[in-house]
Amino acid sequence: MMTLTHGGFDTLMYCGLDYFGVITFRYHDLLVLYSASLIDLDHLFSKPIFDPKRNPFKTHFLHKNWKVVILFSLVVLFFYRPLAFLGLGLLSHLLLDLIYIKRHHL
Repeated sequence: MMTLTHGGFDTLMYCGLDYFGVITFRYHDLLVLYSASLIDLDHLFSKPIFDPKRNPFKTHFLHKNWKVVILFSLVVLFFYRPLAFLGLGLLSHLLLDLIYIKRHHL
C-alpha cells in the first residue's frame, strides 16, 4: 500500500530532481514513480494484512527477492528511459523499508 511516507518521499525526490534541472516535470513520469509502490501488493496475501512488527524482507514474496528487484531497477534506471522512474521508485521503496526495519529492530 502506498503510505504517506513512501508517497511523500517520492514526491520530494521528483520535485528535487525537477528543481535542480536534472529532469523536466511530466505527469506520466510521476505516475510511473508512484506505481512502484505496487510492490506492496504482496501484503494482501499476508494475515493480517498490516503488522507493524513484521519484517517485509522475510515474509512478503515480492520483498524477499530484493536482489532481483534491485537488479531490475538498476537496469531499467540506466538503460530504458521510459521506465526509469519505475526503477527509481523501487529503489526508494526498498530503501525506506530498510530504514523502517533498522529503526524498529525487526
